[in-house]
Formats: sequence, structure tokens, C-alpha cells
Amino acid sequence: MARDVSVIGPLNIDLLIQGDGPPNWEAIPTWDGPAQMEMAAAGSVGYTVQNLARLGLSVAVYSALPDDALGMFVETTLNRGGVDTSLVQTFPDTLGGIGVYMLLFGSRKRPLAYRMPTHPLWPLEYSAAQIETLLDARVLHNGGYLHHQEAWHGQLRDLYRHAHERGLITTIDPQFPLFAMPTPWLEALADVLPFIDVLFCDEHEARNMTAASNLADAARRLLDAGAETVVVKQGAQGSTTFSRETTQHQDAVIIGEVVDTIGAGDTYDAAFIYGLLQGWPLEKQMRFASLAAGFSVTGVGGSQSMPDLQTLLNRM
Repeated sequence: MARDVSVIGPLNIDLLIQGDGPPNWEAIPTWDGPAQMEMAAAGSVGYTVQNLARLGLSVAVYSALPDDALGMFVETTLNRGGVDTSLVQTFPDTLGGIGVYMLLFGSRKRPLAYRMPTHPLWPLEYSAAQIETLLDARVLHNGGYLHHQEAWHGQLRDLYRHAHERGLITTIDPQFPLFAMPTPWLEALADVLPFIDVLFCDEHEARNMTAASNLADAARRLLDAGAETVVVKQGAQGSTTFSRETTQHQDAVIIGEVVDTIGAGDTYDAAFIYGLLQGWPLEKQMRFASLAAGFSVTGVGGSQSMPDLQTLLNRM
């Protein structure tokens, strides 16, 4: 029987540092002080797949990890969360990706320092057996497409085309390039968007993908490029979904005090995909996704505060 969701994208460690930093920037070079630190698995795509599994969906991830203790930590965490990691490839003698969030200065998401992995973000070549396994699903999702320049205009695009032809729901959260790429970024996405049912992005990404200052204009350009639906995540302002027929806004849902906002957008993606699979109307999908994101920001990282399905349904 087909699984619910196949996900392609990078996995990494997040080190979250929280506390009260120095009172001004001039004090930073000589400051020392206590902080709370937590290591979380496994970055944006890792949070998405864990939250999909927590909602009761069967999910497999196609990615790459180093063959070391950190790679083992990521894989073990995902397995314990109910994620199928049989398609994850390990690369010996490589370093994994690490994001260090220094939440010491008032922001709930920055500053961020990161180490890029020395292995591929995800393997770029797909065997015939891997293609069949990935397409034996109801949804094909990718996170971080713009991160991985080597993946542009290649086999992942072709995989989306095959998925679209087979009738899978196709979703993507391309995020942003990891180098100084001039806007618009749309050129990197132009040949994959015609096969995308739902494009997720935040406001900043929508504007940079299209070089449009107005959000509605940005969404229209993405729709004109081929995406069926564009979902723009707007943080505390909620979210707005654009299609050729309609525009729908959903306010953010406040559950409690915000601890950090890392992974909130990934939680939104997972919950929205769940609603798609249930055939819910758009308004209900957005409400459910916003509710899940509201829970996410009340804890550390993108998965720890994600409740189970019944808790979310009870709050609807």
C-alpha cells in the first residue's frame, strides 16, 4: 500500500542556545555567561517529517547523513519519531550540517551560524528502484530546493514531472539560496513549478523569488510560472493562500508564550499537507496549519512542542 508522503531534502543538527546575552554589542568580545543549550534533529526537513509522522501519516525521507555519531543521532531521532529512513544514504569521512541559533539578543530565530555538510545535501542521482519507492506515495514533498544548486534543472525536476503525471499531490518549500544570488530567484524554479500543486514560502522568499515588492504581485508571478497554489507564511501576521480563483487569509493562532520560532514554518507545511490529504476545504487546512504552528513556537525547535493529532483536532 502506498505511503502518505515521500519527502526529499537535507537533514542536519540544530544547536539552540538561549539566554540573556550582553547588554550591548560593544560588550560581546569580552562577555561570558550561562545559557541553556539543546541539540535538536533534524533541521527544516527533519522537523517536517517528524511532524507529519506525529499527525499519524506514513512518511519516508530521502536524504544524506555523515557516517558518524551526529548522523546516527539524526537517524535514530527520526526512527523513534516514526519516520522511515531507509532511503537515507550515509557518507563516510564527511561532516554533517550544523545550525547554531544564538538566541541571546531578543530574537526568536537569529543570529544563526551554520556549517555546511561536506556530503551532498541529498543524493542527486535516483535509481529506478528509488524512483518507484518515492513515487509510491500520495504526496511528494521537497524542502530546501534552492539550498541545493546542484539539484536545479535535474533529476528532481524530472521526479516531480513523473509524480504530477501519476496524480500525486506535489508540494515544495524551496526556501532560499545559500549564496548571494541576485533576485529574482525564479529562474532556478521555472522548470519545476509547472509540476507543483502547492508552493510554500515566507514573505521574504516570495518577494525574492519574483523581485516583486507587493505580496499579491509576487504570488501572481509564481502562479503564472506554473504553481497551482501559493501559500505564503507571514509569521505573527498569519498566512495567505493564493490561487487563480481565490485569495484566503488566516490569522496566526496564539497558544502561549513564544520560546522560539525555529521550525514553525515547517510545522505549518506538515499540517497543511495533512489537511490536503483529508480533502478539507482551504479554510480548514489553513486553520489547522496555523494551530499546529502556534503550538510549535511554545517550545524549543520545530518538533518538540508539536502535539498529537487528537489534541489539534480538539482545539479546532
